[in-house]
Amino acid sequence: MYGIFYDTICNIISKLNNFLWGTGTIALVFGAGIFFTLRFKGFNIIHIVYIFKSTLFEKEKNNKSQKGKISRFQALSTALAASMGTGNIIGVAAAISVGGAGAVFWMWAAALFGTATGIAENILGTKYQGKEDSPMSYVARATGSGKLAIVYAAACAAASFGIGNMTQTNALSAAMSEFRVPTVASGLAAALFCGAVIFGGGKKVAAAAEKMIPAVSLFYIAGAIIVIVLFGKNIIEALKLIFESAIGYSQIAGGLCGAALKKAVTVGLRRGVFSNEAGMGSSVLVHTETGCTEPVKMGMWAAAEIVIDTLICCTATAFVILLTGADASGAEGLAMVTEGFRRGLGSFAAVFASVSTVIFAVCTLLGWYFYGEKCVRYIFRAKSSEAVFVYRILYTAAAFLGAVTELSLVWGAADLLNWFMLVINLSSVLLLGGEAAECLNNYTKSIFGKKK
Repeated sequence: MYGIFYDTICNIISKLNNFLWGTGTIALVFGAGIFFTLRFKGFNIIHIVYIFKSTLFEKEKNNKSQKGKISRFQALSTALAASMGTGNIIGVAAAISVGGAGAVFWMWAAALFGTATGIAENILGTKYQGKEDSPMSYVARATGSGKLAIVYAAACAAASFGIGNMTQTNALSAAMSEFRVPTVASGLAAALFCGAVIFGGGKKVAAAAEKMIPAVSLFYIAGAIIVIVLFGKNIIEALKLIFESAIGYSQIAGGLCGAALKKAVTVGLRRGVFSNEAGMGSSVLVHTETGCTEPVKMGMWAAAEIVIDTLICCTATAFVILLTGADASGAEGLAMVTEGFRRGLGSFAAVFASVSTVIFAVCTLLGWYFYGEKCVRYIFRAKSSEAVFVYRILYTAAAFLGAVTELSLVWGAADLLNWFMLVINLSSVLLLGGEAAECLNNYTKSIFGKKK
């Protein structure tokens, strides 16, 4: 009886997500990115080198944390910790499995234009930061509804248990099974580590992310580069396949253009949004913790995060799969990625892919806790200390449960909550889009106008 009820609920949520995450939402996300790219006069594309010079390669004195705050690099690391996760490995494989190679192109498109959306929401978050935490502050201002801001915060706090916690530890336990580690042991280890860090508060989470994300990112990308170099002769063919599939050329030849092209576009854009979270407002929650009062500066940090997450890390995974032909191996998910690395790294591949998955999963576990805590504090305010203590206990327990249970319902619920976050946040950012554009355009005039 329980099984039938569970399957029915999962089926209902799945159909609801397919409807909500359909063409309308994808058009909203992609359209917003194009809109802000145009309003920003292509700043996010034309000045991408300047963006990195002004963020990752800025002088150290401008990147130090203020008293009681986190540094900008810690904010970037925490945001990357939340967004990079297992989606950069398993998610890319899933996108290629469902949408074909063309889905990769649309992931790139989502990231490229998503940088403009990320800049816009962080400009507004920095501009309206104050007593109330962003993005809730600009949601309330744009919509004139404090209640809608609470709905956003509640959706984010609830989503942290799904996308940021249970789904990650579930992937972690699956990866650890490669070493014959029981799921219970994986769950306990994840929960203990999670509890040890999060009970130290947001600054401890940011400090952990600052150490873990650069290391695991370089480790993973280095392994991917080795495989890409070894199969470099296939790059032209892989790129050709990506672009032909993206615009429907190969499907036209087979008479399947309509359905296949729609699937490639929908899956690619959706995975792109899930990967870099542009438009969801989540990165604003951490970037505004730096104490930075320069809106455009914070916007550029968000853009750098999106480029690293999707255009670099997700692309590395996609090339490993496509260059080695792992997409035609019949494997799915982590097994597909592992197969790609196996063809380049040999017997070390299983260890490499599993270790990368485990560390990325732990990073996301911590990053999304940071988001959830801020939202819990916003919702309960006067009783925030008590609420956060309960949240920490529940979050730690969820880390264990995620490792040992089947998660179809959790995945569906997470998708649903993410949709609410996206629509509320993106609508608010679009309503205040003129202010973001004015702020950035004044900045570009002051910086680049001097060089003329």
